[in-house]
Amino acid sequence: MRQLTLRQIPEEVDRELRQLATRNGTSLNQTVIVALQQGLGLAAPAKRRRDLSNLGSWTAEQVVEFDRNTQIFRNIDDELWQ
Repeated sequence: MRQLTLRQIPEEVDRELRQLATRNGTSLNQTVIVALQQGLGLAAPAKRRRDLSNLGSWTAEQVVEFDRNTQIFRNIDDELWQ
């Protein structure tokens, strides 16, 4: 593999690359390589998730607690719907 040295990286580019590396949990080097590949059309762009899967999941206890705490919202006030 070859090495490449870049100088005079604009501050905003440096900041965005570092934030992207942190968000993705990858090294700055790997983040730059992927960004260059995508920018040159050599790799498919990263697929953006449109869900909340990165937030994790609930335990059975948490589900029961949520259901208990939101039960009041399932009641229908008949007077309001007349």
